Amino acid sequence: MEQVKKTPENGMASLPLGLCELMSARIAHFSKQGRQKTADNYACALRHFQLFKNGEDVALADVSVSEMKDFQQYLISKGLKMNTVSLYNRVLRAAYHYALDAEIISMDKRPFRKSFTGREKTRKRAVESDIIKRLTKLRLSSNSWLSFSRDLFLFSIYMQGMPFVDMAHLRKEQVKNGWVLYQRRKTNRQLRVKIQSEAQAIIDRYHSDTSLSPYVFPIVYDHSNQKIREYMSALRVYNRHLSLLSTQLGLDEPLSSYVARHTWASLARQCGVSDTVICEAMGHSHVGITTIYLASLDTGLVARANKHVIAFLTKQQPPEDNMDFIETRI
Repeated sequence: MEQVKKTPENGMASLPLGLCELMSARIAHFSKQGRQKTADNYACALRHFQLFKNGEDVALADVSVSEMKDFQQYLISKGLKMNTVSLYNRVLRAAYHYALDAEIISMDKRPFRKSFTGREKTRKRAVESDIIKRLTKLRLSSNSWLSFSRDLFLFSIYMQGMPFVDMAHLRKEQVKNGWVLYQRRKTNRQLRVKIQSEAQAIIDRYHSDTSLSPYVFPIVYDHSNQKIREYMSALRVYNRHLSLLSTQLGLDEPLSSYVARHTWASLARQCGVSDTVICEAMGHSHVGITTIYLASLDTGLVARANKHVIAFLTKQQPPEDNMDFIETRI
């Protein structure tokens, strides 16, 4: 292995350094900076790479195109989605480029040039109101993890599509006088959301479980040993539980952490709420994002509109569904 040059920036001794060792150092660095999401992404990528290598490290100078292609195929064989594969490839590439910038290694072999590092477009998906009503009435054990995951999904909807990451890190001091004041982790946009009675009931339900915790919900804090849980692990468990709930509901496509957010936006528009108000409610930076966002959700609405167009062209009786709520948006 190549030797590490000790620099003020990396603060590492002159020791043999492999890719896994460098990743561990970068995780510690990001955690110290308070960039926990980045640290979590690095930790997940490292864990998968170590499993792929059976716990063995690889010298930075020996990282090759073929090995990275094999790693990508390993991730795909484990059932990971292509966007997740891309994330882990990009994380490893970023660590490799850091090694170049810090002069830990001198030659760039471009080992990621045949790895997928793009983004696969995924369809935003909302569910109809009747599915949400069925979910609320689903009979579950009151203290089960499935019941908890259902409550979180509904809480997201009741709180204007609040993202799971922000629910997970919601602190008790952010809940005041019937309002929640929080800063979105993705956009840093500050939101103030009125707590409706349905949302308050969910908060109250877990009050005793979080009596020793600074957080509203027992997601990222384990009060039994007063330690922080890994967020990405909590997200995976949450989505797994939502998938099980979807099976019980007989859904063709599973619910996920994003579906609650998309559903709130879709239902708000169906209720006649303007894109400008939805933009403000969801914390988008400008209304153009909201319009594009909603356009990808309105496939059912567009399909119904198409029925009316065809009926007009063929002189058939128009469908009975009312299209009055479609308004022209410029």
